[in-house]
Amino acid sequence: MPKQINLAGKIEKSLPPDTIALIKKAIAAAEWKDLPLYLVGGLVRDLLLGQANGNNDIDMAVEGDAVGLAVDFVEKTGGEMTAHTMFNTAKISLDKWTVDFAMARTETYERPGALPSVTPGTIQTDLFRRDFTVNAMAIGLNPAHYGELYDLYGGMKDLDKKYIRVLHANSFTDDATRIWRAIRYEQRLGFKIEPDTLQLLKRDVTALKTVGGFRLRHELELVLKEPEPEKALARADELGALQELHPSLKADEWLASKFQIARRTGRASSLFYLGLLTRRMTDAEILQITKFLRLTAEQAMAIHEIRELTI
Repeated sequence: MPKQINLAGKIEKSLPPDTIALIKKAIAAAEWKDLPLYLVGGLVRDLLLGQANGNNDIDMAVEGDAVGLAVDFVEKTGGEMTAHTMFNTAKISLDKWTVDFAMARTETYERPGALPSVTPGTIQTDLFRRDFTVNAMAIGLNPAHYGELYDLYGGMKDLDKKYIRVLHANSFTDDATRIWRAIRYEQRLGFKIEPDTLQLLKRDVTALKTVGGFRLRHELELVLKEPEPEKALARADELGALQELHPSLKADEWLASKFQIARRTGRASSLFYLGLLTRRMTDAEILQITKFLRLTAEQAMAIHEIRELTI
């Protein structure tokens, strides 16, 4: 596999020493099991953008038994682990970090919106299954390849162009939640959805109907945790994605002003934003979106309480 650049120096310079120490414990566990290990996902992107210092989400791909490696890692570091054996992945909560180990794999989709079927793969196939080119890069972690950047699909070029680009034409139909992620990354990073990707998004926005409400709720929650969620909501409104949650939702100047007031008055939270987003809906419409998104009891209560406030 060709390598473009080596990021060993950038890792040591950009990441806090305790984060580097944690990654090196994962490397030691992988070396003991003779497993190829890679840093993947948003931390790689943020390293290249010079924005990695505050990122405590560490995603690693393993060519082999990811859950077994995670078990060994937890034995050395502690933390609480949740394993998903169907996908051979494990998530570990440890102090300020979230550490994910995932088997490098190939994914196939039986139908649009379905969860994928997975088979073991290589780092090449694993990167191709990812959502956008800027998230489809990896850094080798084993000592023989430490710091090597694996960029097979033009992620570096798209970082330079500030583009959010899918890897293939069926990306949004395979998993329509990527529509919401494209919007969120575009607004968070100050990028633009690449023109061909934008046309695919507009073509496939109705594919959001193939995704269960629970998964869409998760994407909405992530948007509402952004520093200025009204920007992503306005873009989702413009592109028709917001209306796929409920036709009566809108993200206009009224909503933006309410979000800004919430921040100025110290009331900003994802729950408060959700209440403001749904504030102009009728009781019947709120019942519909509560059922569709499978909102939690806490979220449903917040919606009703915020409707009674003056803001």
